[in-house]
Amino acid sequence: MVIQVRDLVPGADTAQQGDVLFPHLQAAMATGEPFVVSFANIQSATSSFVNAAFARLLKDYAFADIRKQMRVVQSTRQINDMIRTRLSRVSIEVAA
Repeated sequence: MVIQVRDLVPGADTAQQGDVLFPHLQAAMATGEPFVVSFANIQSATSSFVNAAFARLLKDYAFADIRKQMRVVQSTRQINDMIRTRLSRVSIEVAA
């Protein structure tokens, strides 16, 4: 399964855009199968977008499980770093 972010939202700039992506990520995680998230034609992502779209997954899934199941492609270093950093920090907060 490939989730094309650009097919769902025009960018990765707001929490509202993250809210649109979240149910797609949640459904993909629920399958238990590996999936891909493509950021083709998107140059950056804000922390509010990543929190709304990705960090909320940590309520139901361990960080290790998300990393094992989800692969991010066609993204920039900034997007990769933002997702990794936010998931890492929120997973520590959830565990505390």
